[in-house]
Amino acid sequence: MPNIDKVYRFVIDPDKYLYLNETGFEQTMQLTEGQLLNFDGSSRRDNWRTLGINWLIHESNKDLDLEIPDIAGLGATSFVLSQKAKTILEPYLGDNVEYLECDLNGELWFAMNVLGFEDAIEHELTEFNYNKRGQISRTRRFKRLVMDKKKINNSAIFRTKETTLRYFTTDAENSFYRLVKENNLTGLEFTEVEAK
Repeated sequence: MPNIDKVYRFVIDPDKYLYLNETGFEQTMQLTEGQLLNFDGSSRRDNWRTLGINWLIHESNKDLDLEIPDIAGLGATSFVLSQKAKTILEPYLGDNVEYLECDLNGELWFAMNVLGFEDAIEHELTEFNYNKRGQISRTRRFKRLVMDKKKINNSAIFRTKETTLRYFTTDAENSFYRLVKENNLTGLEFTEVEAK
């Protein structure tokens, strides 16, 4: 069992780095074939074809001097690794990550598909936000989110079903968090999540 002190959620830093977007051709192909890009915890390897991507530059961000990161967002919920980032991360992240080829104007990048889900939430301490209809809020799901460190099997990188699109890591040796920090990989913000 790895030594876990802290758990982190991570997202792209939108104020500093560019996002990636599927090319218009890719979006048309997906709509035509009924295969929208969705990383839902299942393997995509057998049905994957190299995905065409571009930097998302439009009127609202063209003058912001945003940087090209080592780890970029693809939309709001997926991550794409540069060759540099993949080379550093792949030996340590484990078998629950697929690296799916993407073509960024002739440059090879890799969509990171985290497989499966962990049952790592500390249910007795976690509190959900409910809307006026008594349903769990879709925008701010938790009043308090607490992870159970003893339930985390893959301390490098994981997801849980209850947290839907969020990705997590820990401060354990060779975790995603530690590798990103130790190798100065750019693109991400880490926020500590309460853990018991």
